[in-house]
Amino acid sequence: MADLSLPRPGCCKWAEGDAGNYIFPCNNRVEAGVSYCSEHSAIVYIPPEERRRNRSGGGGMSLSFRRAA
Repeated sequence: MADLSLPRPGCCKWAEGDAGNYIFPCNNRVEAGVSYCSEHSAIVYIPPEERRRNRSGGGGMSLSFRRAA
């Protein structure tokens, strides 16, 4: 069985890998309650203004989802 790799407490939780074989290469410190350092947060977080702009643009992938009953 492979060793379980978890991010260190207080460090960025940026994961790389696939199929459950993840590593957490970023050792940047983060504040309590924050998952990613500022560099990785800029990659994963889409500001609300950008999401609205993408929705109203008409092109690209739709961000709306329908619930199947």
